[in-house]
Amino acid sequence: MSLTFPGFPEYSGGYPNIENLAKTAFSGVLDGSGISPTYWLPKPDKVTEFFGTGGNGYLRIYRTGGAINPVEKRDEPRVQFAALCKSRDDSWELIELVRQVLHEGYGQAAAIVPDTPHKLQLSGEVVGPQLIPELLQDNRLVPITCEFFTWRPKGLPNYRQALGL
Repeated sequence: MSLTFPGFPEYSGGYPNIENLAKTAFSGVLDGSGISPTYWLPKPDKVTEFFGTGGNGYLRIYRTGGAINPVEKRDEPRVQFAALCKSRDDSWELIELVRQVLHEGYGQAAAIVPDTPHKLQLSGEVVGPQLIPELLQDNRLVPITCEFFTWRPKGLPNYRQALGL
């Protein structure tokens, strides 16, 4: 953790950053594919340049909302995955890969994301935001939105107690 909070020295983290966690979940699957996982798509001229230099596509991973569920003691984020490849058919193929990895790897039960201490479970696909969260309008872009469950790692301090409540 790079930030420090002198007024709250007990703080040592909370729920995982779902964007980073999802990106990590796909790192082994996408290695060597020419697909670039990203949080935000570049401008159209950079996309064209990327495709011209051997890139096969982008997989954007972007949290669109969600909330902490205090009863179940978990975060329930919604994440939009958007594929942008050289053709719409290729984008659909990439999104279907995403769907298969999520459903098979994390849909049956919570699983530890490789190389992390964090559990992830797919709740399911949901109706996502109707607006794309950037100005890139490209018919090759294929998005899906999923809801997940994540949990705080064990061993974190009792923040309520640390706050004196």
